Amino acid sequence: MRRLSGTVIEIAAAAVAALCFSGTVTAQQKEVIIGGMCDRTGPTQVNGAGICPGIQDYFDLINSKGGIEGYKIKYEEIDHEYKVPPAVEAYQREKGDGATSILVYGSPQVQALNKKLEEDKIPGTSPGFGIAASADGKRFPYLFPVAATYFSQGAAAVQFVKEKLGGSLKGKKIAYIFYDNPAGREPIPVIEDLQKTEGFELRTFAVPPPGVEMGAQVLDIALQARLRDRPPVRLRARGGDQGIQAPGLSAVQGRRSRLGLG
Repeated sequence: MRRLSGTVIEIAAAAVAALCFSGTVTAQQKEVIIGGMCDRTGPTQVNGAGICPGIQDYFDLINSKGGIEGYKIKYEEIDHEYKVPPAVEAYQREKGDGATSILVYGSPQVQALNKKLEEDKIPGTSPGFGIAASADGKRFPYLFPVAATYFSQGAAAVQFVKEKLGGSLKGKKIAYIFYDNPAGREPIPVIEDLQKTEGFELRTFAVPPPGVEMGAQVLDIALQARLRDRPPVRLRARGGDQGIQAPGLSAVQGRRSRLGLG
């Protein structure tokens, strides 16, 4: 998962770098500004601790090799603590500083800033999170998901379980535990559609912010969904080894699981 996270960082940074040359750079400029939001503090700082410096390192690497077509990149990072109001403030500041593209972080933040990106005609990226429908470039011309959206991730999780259970989910019971914010809720429509086509029973369990306590949800799974000795409970995981630990699930499924935030 760390290798995957590094790959996403590299793809996102490269995509932002490419987008910044698509419109506003002039021949007189020797430097272009790319804005970025991160979460070095706040409830998701375990993700930001690796992602934030990784993005900066990638741009430093680009600049050490001469930049892009002779232009150096100035990356302006602002810590929004995974909160929407600071993210909006960060956007306005980076826009005012002349950012040609902005790497937005966090699904609630992407939803809050999508219209602003379109109004200001500033390309933004949301690699692996944000608004899944932004894969449709006609509807979201200035938001680039870059990596797999939550729709794709939700579908992939169901497919994974299907393969592990012999190729059929008919009559099986699956629990979806999610952080109760836009990131966690985003895959639900796709999983519900797959429930109808694959014939499995689905129960959803929301974990309220800050997402570090999920004992009540585990109890619901054990007592109401009756998933003992059933297919493994699948969590919406993001961040790999940097996700929030949920050791209470070991009593239900005999394994340690994680709940991630995006």
